[in-house]
Order: sequence, then C-alpha cells, then structure tokens
Amino acid sequence: YIRFFSSTPHYFPGGYDFPKSGSSNAQSFLCLSLSVNFLEDVGQYMRFAHVAPFLSNLPEFHKIIAPSLVDVVAKKSLPNSATVFKTIRELETLNGTKAKGFSKHKNFGQDLWYNFIAPTLKTSMSVETWRKGSGKDIGSQCSKNKVRQNVYDVEVVKLLEKSFSYTKDHSKWGVSVNADVPAVCIGDINRQESQFKRGGGAVCIEDMKLWKAFHGSVGKYANCRIKPRTPRTFEKDSTKRPKQKTKPTKRPKQPDNLI
Repeated sequence: YIRFFSSTPHYFPGGYDFPKSGSSNAQSFLCLSLSVNFLEDVGQYMRFAHVAPFLSNLPEFHKIIAPSLVDVVAKKSLPNSATVFKTIRELETLNGTKAKGFSKHKNFGQDLWYNFIAPTLKTSMSVETWRKGSGKDIGSQCSKNKVRQNVYDVEVVKLLEKSFSYTKDHSKWGVSVNADVPAVCIGDINRQESQFKRGGGAVCIEDMKLWKAFHGSVGKYANCRIKPRTPRTFEKDSTKRPKQKTKPTKRPKQPDNLI
C-alpha cells in the first residue's frame, strides 16, 4: 500500500502529469510504502482531515480490515456527536522507518503546528508553508509556558546552493530547531487563520540524516515579536525623579605670598 502526500494544487485529476499550476512555486512530496496492516490508521487519518477522494477503488477485504475507509470513500468525516478533533497514528514503512501521522478535524479550531505537532514532539520548530493566501497569517508564535514549544515561520529557503523567499514556496513542511528531537514533518495545510477551520495534517519522521538536510535548508526564519511590557505603577512613579539642587562651591582663598 502506498500513501502519497503533496502540496501541489490540482494534482492528479485528469491524468498523472504534473500540472502547470504547480510549476510556479516550490512544492513538497512524501510517499510512504506501508503494509495493509496500517490501512485503518491511514483511514482514520484521512477521516479526521475530511479527505475527499476524487477517484477510489476499495476492495471488500479492505472494507473489513479498514472500515474507516468506507467513510473516506463516501466523503464522510466525524459524526456531529464527536468531541475529539485530532488524532495521532503510529505508522511504519515496509523498510521499518517509523512515522507519526498528525491529523486534525476542522473543529479543532487551532494551528496544526503550534497547538498540536510541536507540543507533542516537545520541540520548537521552523515551519515552511504557503503564506500568500487571502487569510491572515498567524506569524511566528512563542509562549512563556515551558510546556508549549515555539514555532517559527521560515522566510528564506536554501537548496542546492540557491536561496529563495517563502513567497516562491508552496511546500508545507517543518523541521525541529534542535537535533535533540531530529524531526521532519511533511504536511498539507498552511499557517493561516483560515486554516483553523480546515482539516489537514502532517506526517513526521525522526531521522538524523533527513533532519540535517531539512535543517540546513532553513536560510532564515522570523523570530517572535516582543511586545513592550507596560510599566507598573511604582515603576512609572520611579521614572519621575525630583530634580536635585546643586549648591555653588566656594574656592579656597589663595595665600598672598604664593608665587
């Protein structure tokens, strides 16, 4: 079984050629070869994200081992009675590479990266997503709470001795800031407020070689804006120091016989 992720718009419908609409900006792709034993996990991932397939072929056997795919094919997501709007699916490729699938429902109502992935992985992250949409950008987010990690927006990408701005990059990926947790995530959703109300997700892999490649491609990221702290009452009063009066000093009288 193959699970495919892509940031390219209008990809696949009408054929398997790369669409011209995806050639103007950089894109990201991830392909996972999985055992059928993970079909239900993939189905739940897609169900939470409310994936709407344009073409499907679900054999009867797969309906039995992965009943969630029946809802996916029918373009059904979570029921109205649902109270949990995010899920983490543990995956493993055919060659033994372990991965985590983070998927959120539209009712999650928060940012995928700052409110879900980074706190779960317990690491700050640099994230590259498309930020030229009509929605309002979230911006880099930092928290004073030690439990919640920071998420920085990538501004410049370095690739093959070339550099380009995030305005030319439609890809969606994130990389941990430090090698303590060498995580790389490939996703399908942007960091804009309009995306709070959309389903989506990302698959994360912890691998040092992969991490070095992605970490090295971050040319520059935007730090969090530091808001000036409002002075307290006693601090305001202390700024108004009374003026000190200086008394004129008398010069000592010189002796008359001084030559």
